[in-house]
Amino acid sequence: MLKPAMIAISLALSTLPALADDIVLIGTMGNKGVFQINGQKKTLQSGQQSGMFKIISIQAESAIIASNGQQRQLLLGQGYVAQGGNPADGHASSLTLTPDERGHYLVNVGINQSSQAGIIDTGATHLSMSRPTAESMKISYKNGQQGHSQTANGNIGAWLVKLPQIRINNITLYDVTAVVRDSNDSAPILVGMSVLNRFQMRREQELMILSKKAY
Repeated sequence: MLKPAMIAISLALSTLPALADDIVLIGTMGNKGVFQINGQKKTLQSGQQSGMFKIISIQAESAIIASNGQQRQLLLGQGYVAQGGNPADGHASSLTLTPDERGHYLVNVGINQSSQAGIIDTGATHLSMSRPTAESMKISYKNGQQGHSQTANGNIGAWLVKLPQIRINNITLYDVTAVVRDSNDSAPILVGMSVLNRFQMRREQELMILSKKAY
């Protein structure tokens, strides 16, 4: 039975390597793991390889992967960015997304050798995360502009910060505004309009196509 990932947030005020592949463990199913690799969902079992990543073993809520001769453990929802990937990574111009079983469009959000799943949210003004997540990622949010954020539970405190560089799947974006909410929730990354306004968005049946705007 598939065990869905508890999506974690990974953001930091530092830059990504120019060439990279990213992987996120989004579920496990017996001896198989469900991964999102460079934005594509793949089901792999022990011994199989996709791009720079080889699957060593699958446990109930984690997986051991190998990349560049090093092994590491991924918990559900965790990701990793490996340096030295496809030279085109970071220079793509469009994304084609398919919805998951709940109708959500997922992307990989990458910062500084870390990659986590995010949810496209056209109703969110900014890229958004909770305070504990920002603290775990060493974001200096208290240097940001203080204000308020509207949530389902009303207005809460928040900080507005600027992230110098992020990756959405294999597209690199610069100077992205993000909100750090003064809350203890473990909600996933919300990929709001401070990211989405960098793209032309269109739908083709169930597909969402994001084309990076030229500046």
